[in-house]
Amino acid sequence: MANTTLSNTTYTNLCKSSTNTVYLYGHLVPGIALFIFGLTFNPIALYYFATSRNFRRSAYSYYFSAIAVVDLVRLTVWCLFFLLDFKIFKLHFHSFECPTQMYTEFVAGSISAWLTVSLTFERCLVIYKPLQTLTDTKGRRALIIIFCVILASCIVNSLLLQPGFYVKRSYRENSIQIVCHYEQTSQSNITLNKQHSLLTPNTKRIYLLMIVIFRVAVPFLLLFTANIILFISVRRTRQESSKLTPSLLIRHGHHRQVTPMIFFSSCILLLTISPRYLLQFYLNFRQKLPHCAFTHYIPHLLKTFELFNYAFNVFVSIVSGKHGRHELFNMLFCRPIPSQTLRLATPSKLVGSPTPHTLTTSKHQGQRHSNQKIDEPRNSTHKPLLPSLDHIKSNHYHYR
Repeated sequence: MANTTLSNTTYTNLCKSSTNTVYLYGHLVPGIALFIFGLTFNPIALYYFATSRNFRRSAYSYYFSAIAVVDLVRLTVWCLFFLLDFKIFKLHFHSFECPTQMYTEFVAGSISAWLTVSLTFERCLVIYKPLQTLTDTKGRRALIIIFCVILASCIVNSLLLQPGFYVKRSYRENSIQIVCHYEQTSQSNITLNKQHSLLTPNTKRIYLLMIVIFRVAVPFLLLFTANIILFISVRRTRQESSKLTPSLLIRHGHHRQVTPMIFFSSCILLLTISPRYLLQFYLNFRQKLPHCAFTHYIPHLLKTFELFNYAFNVFVSIVSGKHGRHELFNMLFCRPIPSQTLRLATPSKLVGSPTPHTLTTSKHQGQRHSNQKIDEPRNSTHKPLLPSLDHIKSNHYHYR
């Protein structure tokens, strides 16, 4: 028993000595870099989806634009509360910080996850039943789904704004973490618990567990299932989609362009956000004291992974598509868009393409040319079998 206690204290002292280094180079410096990148590129992504010839006024542009806005809000909240806690208030906390920060983070995480799920199922529907989805060319269904997801996320997480839900905000110097407490065992909070008898610690714990399931577990299971369905649908309907005209397919994006974008967006969300909440489940249900690395090192690294999702999700999604990558780079470097890309994007609005008048004139010319070709063999086949009178006279004088 004494050896175990000695080893635990040794590990704790070792973790304390290197926590500052892990926090600085594993969370703070990468977090600032990710914040700058996300703050720069997410507005560019909004402009790209608003002006892109491949995605403008489509369901995918609405989904990715909403995700970019949510990611930008999430990065701004991280930077804002970092400045408030360490630079402005200097660890003198206020009562509004915990409800505001947690509510904003939970709502942004819920919206981002469920919009990615909706986007993936939208793509599955387009691939599996393309003819039924081509009628929604203006993306009205996507706008309705985005509005419902935002409204549901705000309502589900609204209990976090209830006064008395979070009772304390503290700073743990050993692990360099700011923690919001929803329960406190001191005798000074007995009167506070009586005033908010409905918000007992058990109720808060169950509610937070349900929120984590709502914004993490269920969306990630649906994403995993939807990606499997997506690839199965692509393989089954590749031949059927090739029979459709390019002008119809471009409204919902060809599977070579959009499917990799959605796949990479889902993978980034799964790989960067889920580890943090899996660690929380592990620490909550573990009875023994965990290794100090799970409380000093890993939380900072997992927070950095989560910021990576909000900074790079939309960027990787655009770059993963061939036409989106070329169009984005041409837009950033102010290059003209190639004519081939324009033809793939909007066949009816080509630069330098024939107008309806020229199309009709060329059509008439083609008909005349074909009629001439048809009349030539007819004229050759309808030659007179008997010679003409002039021909007989000329031959008569010749023989004479």
